[in-house]
Amino acid sequence: MTQVMFHVLLFLSAFACFYSNDIVLTVSPSMDDGPIVWKQTVTISCNWTPGNRMYGDMVVGETFESLYSDGQYGEIVSLEDPEQRIYFVSDDDIGEGTLVIKDVTKADARQFGCMVSRKGNSNNINLEIIEPPMAGVVNFVAVPEFTTVDLTWDVVEGASSYNVGWQAVGAADWTTVDVATNSHRFEGLSVASNFVAKVDASNAAGIREGIEPAETSFTTKDNRPPHPVGGLAVGASDYNQTSITISWDLADNEAEERIVLGIFATVVKEGADDASPEASPAPQELGGDVTTATFDLGGPGTYIFSVQTTNDFSEGVVTTQTVTHEVKETTEAPTVPATTTPKPTTKKITTPKITTPKPITVAVTEPQEPKNMDCGPIQNLEPLPGKPLQLSCIVPEDVNYEAEAITWSYKVGDEGQTLDQEALIISGVNIVANNTLKSSTLNIGEIIETQAGTYKCSIESSPHSSECEYIVAVTRTGSGALQTSVSTAVSLVIVLLAFF
Repeated sequence: MTQVMFHVLLFLSAFACFYSNDIVLTVSPSMDDGPIVWKQTVTISCNWTPGNRMYGDMVVGETFESLYSDGQYGEIVSLEDPEQRIYFVSDDDIGEGTLVIKDVTKADARQFGCMVSRKGNSNNINLEIIEPPMAGVVNFVAVPEFTTVDLTWDVVEGASSYNVGWQAVGAADWTTVDVATNSHRFEGLSVASNFVAKVDASNAAGIREGIEPAETSFTTKDNRPPHPVGGLAVGASDYNQTSITISWDLADNEAEERIVLGIFATVVKEGADDASPEASPAPQELGGDVTTATFDLGGPGTYIFSVQTTNDFSEGVVTTQTVTHEVKETTEAPTVPATTTPKPTTKKITTPKITTPKPITVAVTEPQEPKNMDCGPIQNLEPLPGKPLQLSCIVPEDVNYEAEAITWSYKVGDEGQTLDQEALIISGVNIVANNTLKSSTLNIGEIIETQAGTYKCSIESSPHSSECEYIVAVTRTGSGALQTSVSTAVSLVIVLLAFF
């Protein structure tokens, strides 16, 4: 509908401002079961029987403003773009108008109607939108008893339901329930136990993103009687001492966090007249954390000390521990019998004759070390510079190991650095193990003076280790004479060490 047509409609509607049963206004989704949950798409449809010069328009608000002139919707509706959040389309030829509102919020909870020129107005629809509560729960309080807890919290605006629950500290599972009021009592909890509780507020639209549940912690009351004391004992004293200290521990109660409000310590002399002062020295009422008591006894005799733990729930429960101690009658220390020393004997002591056994001669056979590697026939070599050098070590027929187990090393002179097989390979030396021929061969394509030295092949995997040494002295011609260059091989060591 154009803006011109809209003004024409307003003019004509002035002569037809009455309700018409022929104009039907509907909304989807339906509100029969309650408000529409936010974030949905709402469609309001207007239908009428078309006719000559009958033009339809959607109106909104208490003043029945046209969508095109409404301050909230007018600008967007005028774009006539179905991709916009609000879009209205009308077809007077078939008598139909449709308003689409996407992602509805409470701001869209308004009154809507339909107006058709020369026909009248439809019934009105009040759009109801529900959103999750804007805030979370506050003032969450727990009041525990022995096996119950009462949880209360402030009412949250817009909430119709509260999910409240508890969890034992250290447990994985929660016990929860949905309630409509702002309080709930849980029963069946363990006494003297630690718990956490939580509650969140919601309605038909759920819980608003970013709002966390309220939490609190509580401990149920302890109605358990205390355990008796442990380790009750009489302290060290002289045999006739009458001032006696007893001691104990509260480890069993501390381990289970049981409450000990008081300790009642007494002593009674066996066989004494109950009325005599020495029969029962005055009992001592002590604090719940005390672990010693001292009594002045009435004299010699056997005494029974008793220690009882108490709290509000100890009545009728045995929480007493006892220990017995005897005070001797004598005031003198007991006599220790003298130690007698036996008289020395005058009988001559006979010393037995010691005989030296004859040595047993055992023939010792020197072990014969088996031959575990065959070396080449020549082990001192003097190749010319630039010539190839090949050294081999052979696995004998009577031993059992692979040629790959043979390793090579190289040493310069008597005091030079020794390089292992890996260093030799890095320097360009070729080492080949042939398990078929049972040989390990070291190859140098063109030997130079700095490669002179001692080359050794060795085996450690056989029952007896074995090795072969090849002393190589690279010679060069100069002034008609030969020179041996073993000492110059130190530079090879330096070069090889550079690889590491």
